[in-house]
Amino acid sequence: MTLTHSCNTPWADNWLVDTKDEKPVHHGLSPFGKMVVEEMNRLGMIVDLAHVSVDTMKVVLNISKAPVIFSHSSAYSICQHRRNVPDDVLHLVASTGSLVMVNFYNAYVTCSDKAKLSDVAGEGEPRWVGVAVTPPCPAHPGVPPTDHMDHVKKVAGAQAVGFGGDYDGVT
Repeated sequence: MTLTHSCNTPWADNWLVDTKDEKPVHHGLSPFGKMVVEEMNRLGMIVDLAHVSVDTMKVVLNISKAPVIFSHSSAYSICQHRRNVPDDVLHLVASTGSLVMVNFYNAYVTCSDKAKLSDVAGEGEPRWVGVAVTPPCPAHPGVPPTDHMDHVKKVAGAQAVGFGGDYDGVT
């Protein structure tokens, strides 16, 4: 179960908090939100962090007694969209045995309206290497980014990466 979508809930802050479009309510999880995660763990439910704020990601990854998933999120270092997972959180993903299922929605892959499979899963060099343009979302100036799956694998390990789409797929 995802803890939020595109609005704050009475138990968790959503990703729009990180864009400053919404104000944080809980700075992660409310006390009730911590109880929700505990109960989900007790029931064997999977906690999905695909739509939550970075603070919420960190709180959940630190309190959950079971691995969690990001059902459809990509790597923030490759495309700086706030729905994506930053590297410091990827380190927590690795230490908790959690999973990032890389999204293939263009806006989360290249921060533009066009993307190719190689931007998600690689086919050698990303499409912008060797082209006289700047990478779509440079996170490390002077270092060409890799594809999302390779980046998650590099930071969090091969066990932490998968493919993910939204419930309605991606058009």
